[in-house]
Amino acid sequence: MGLFDRYFYGKAGQGDYTVEQMPTNRKQLFFTTLKVRLSSMIGVNLLHFLWMIPLFIWLYVAINSAILYITPEDVVKLPNAPQGMVEAYDSYNKAYNEYDAIINAQTYLNQNNAKLSDIRHNIETILAGGEVTRQVTVIEGGEATAEQVTLEQLRQEESEMLALISENELNLAKAGDEDLINGLKAQYNDNVKVFNLYARQLLNGNILTSLLIMIPLIALCAVGRPGMMYVLRNWARDEHSFVWQDYKQAIKENWKQALGIGILNGLSFLLVFVAYVTYGQMAENSWFFNIPQALMVVLLILWWMANELMFPMLITYEMKFKDILKNSIIIALARLPWAFLILLGSVAIPLAILWFIPLPFSLLVFLLLYALFGLAFKGFIEASFANSCFDRYLNPRIEGAEVGKGLYKPEEDTQTEDETATEEKPERFWEHNTK
Repeated sequence: MGLFDRYFYGKAGQGDYTVEQMPTNRKQLFFTTLKVRLSSMIGVNLLHFLWMIPLFIWLYVAINSAILYITPEDVVKLPNAPQGMVEAYDSYNKAYNEYDAIINAQTYLNQNNAKLSDIRHNIETILAGGEVTRQVTVIEGGEATAEQVTLEQLRQEESEMLALISENELNLAKAGDEDLINGLKAQYNDNVKVFNLYARQLLNGNILTSLLIMIPLIALCAVGRPGMMYVLRNWARDEHSFVWQDYKQAIKENWKQALGIGILNGLSFLLVFVAYVTYGQMAENSWFFNIPQALMVVLLILWWMANELMFPMLITYEMKFKDILKNSIIIALARLPWAFLILLGSVAIPLAILWFIPLPFSLLVFLLLYALFGLAFKGFIEASFANSCFDRYLNPRIEGAEVGKGLYKPEEDTQTEDETATEEKPERFWEHNTK
């Protein structure tokens, strides 16, 4: 029991904070509370990770499916590859190989003449009574072994090499035919365009299916998020929280609005993707459509910046659903640099893991990081950021709301009860009761 008591309530025998040690600004409060709650975040993280397991499983499936589109050789092997795409692939490969054979005919001719010379030298060696051996690999990936070469094998290789040399000489004669070379270039480019069009349609369909499946999975994650954010918000204020009880109660009280936000979060990816692809196709005929295409990306970024405030606002204030969305977007715009930096960090870290660590190890590192600590740490940063935003834009305008929870205010030692009375503010759209 002592181990669990120390985990939840701290180590006995340590003195209280002195006045000089108490945090007086948000930066001090963040690092002070982070140090105290760092180990406890693991438990909260594991609780919330259970809600996210289905999403992570589907992301793994979707990433492995998307990997198949990296190389054209893999794309044409897909079961649903259209016949037109396969024909375009074969056609542009044929045009490229013919073009390469003509342009580099002299180089290939020199290389094959050198090989022919080696073959004839080996033939002379065997005719003189000698032996010729080569290192060959019987099993792929195994060790190479010496194998004796027969005269029949060398005669066959000599015949094949003479045919290649003859082909090189014919291609060398075509090197001056500009019409032929330009025709091969055009054939290659035209078929590449056809292939890319089919491949892009296949990939877009794959992504669209993945995003559709992700909508209920993201919504499920959102249902559990109020529980985690309630605990983290209290910790960020330097307040105590009974983790399991508060986690359950926050979900019970807020799951409907959280579900609504989760559905909108899932739809945000789907709608922006469809709009981006549509405007991108229209932009091929007019550059003007690049503007709404870029705007879709900006709106997606703004929405997820507002997400940093939606769940803390949800568990802190009694607000209508539309007011939560509206206030979060307004405050995110007002605190744009910080909101964007937090979002950038939450995106950059997983991308850096996937970029610098090879698959499948990157997925393992990503999974371990977010299963043990990453979700709660990101949520703690958002809770601290939200607390500061609420103190600036909401709490001063709400009668009875305390400003600067967790911060030491020296003037409180000398203020009287009359001096600390809350001034009544004019009613505004954000005036709501706190939970």
